[in-house]
Amino acid sequence: MKRIYGLLGIIGLSALVSAAAQVSFTHIKSVDLSSYFPTDGQQGDLASDVAFDGSNLYIAGMSTANTTAASVGVLKIGNLLSLDVNSWTYTPLITLTQAGQSRASYIVYRDGFLYLGTGLGDSSNSTNNTGIRKFDANTGTQISDWNTTGVVLPSDLSNSSRAECIEIDPGYQGNNPSLAVLARGRGFIFRRDFGAGTALPNILSVPSRDCQGGQTTTGMRDITFSPEGDAYLRVDNSIFYAQRTADNTVANNRACRIFDFDTDNVFQALINIHYLRTSGGDFLIYNRRTGDANNRLNKVFVATGSGASWSNYTEILGSEPLPGGNTPNAYAFDIFNFTSGFGPDPSKGDVNLDGVVDDADLLAILFEFGSSNAAVDVNSDGVVDDADLLTVLFNFGSDTQVQYLFIMHSSVGTDRLDIYRVDSN
Repeated sequence: MKRIYGLLGIIGLSALVSAAAQVSFTHIKSVDLSSYFPTDGQQGDLASDVAFDGSNLYIAGMSTANTTAASVGVLKIGNLLSLDVNSWTYTPLITLTQAGQSRASYIVYRDGFLYLGTGLGDSSNSTNNTGIRKFDANTGTQISDWNTTGVVLPSDLSNSSRAECIEIDPGYQGNNPSLAVLARGRGFIFRRDFGAGTALPNILSVPSRDCQGGQTTTGMRDITFSPEGDAYLRVDNSIFYAQRTADNTVANNRACRIFDFDTDNVFQALINIHYLRTSGGDFLIYNRRTGDANNRLNKVFVATGSGASWSNYTEILGSEPLPGGNTPNAYAFDIFNFTSGFGPDPSKGDVNLDGVVDDADLLAILFEFGSSNAAVDVNSDGVVDDADLLTVLFNFGSDTQVQYLFIMHSSVGTDRLDIYRVDSN
């Protein structure tokens, strides 16, 4: 789709489905996290970004406080895929003092480490206000010699004035991955070494609205990549595509506009994008922000396609029914961020989340038979009974790894996590 924005709609009760791509987004959890991001909270007052390591979720917070120094950081949620949300654990993992005044935080996870950008959008070039840092994902300890000083500042990005976001660059054809960074006002994708933090060759990728090198813009906001390393840039009120041609080059040194949201406010922060590859096709997950409080786009948009060719797939509203039939409220604001990943599926009977349905799961069901223990209530109907036992027996011996989409939905005072299972039919 280059200019098609029609809604395909919601088919079925608990899943958003397209007959063409045969992929569904099944709503399985909706959890209020507002109490972990209160005013003057340790991790900030607004959830800004999210990362997943296969079992734990890491939520980076930012501060909207009208001050140049505020607490921001990372909340770690453990046992995340358990059917019983009351068994989830919440750990304030990282706390920093960085710029407030709606300077964003972005986070990625890779190989046991977190890469956290805080105070992004601040132009002071001071470690007191902004920077990108590396932390041990288990302990929250900062890697103090990363990039020698322990921090990458905007000035380290070829003398940029402010950094905007970070993301994992899988590298050309999936080789030589690195940390990608966008900086406001620059037509580059900056790259840093995961291990040492040192600079790698930048990618010149100037967003061009006419795809001929003219009508350029450098209002960088967010970036995502296909597994082959092609780049999708969220720039002002548009999405741009750059085809990767080598480690540090894209075709014609430019990115071409593939989505034009000309009615959206050019200056909105926290307009985000995520590339999702499934066995049933590829998807772009993104939000839009108009800047008009009376006409917010309170939903997540999903497009399907590849390369520069995409068509509208569906919209995720947040009000899709959950297992057991409960229906959450629809999304009420337009600030979202996303990540995805694979993990065990307890709804298939893997209640101990070890990746396989086996004797341990069977015994767990039998031991709790007749109870209301949510952790082993496979179909979430309120009772552990024959239906749960049959699910375990039917899937006995199977690998339960499935793909999940995690959506953070935030505004000051309201922070909500929704989990969707991505099913390819």
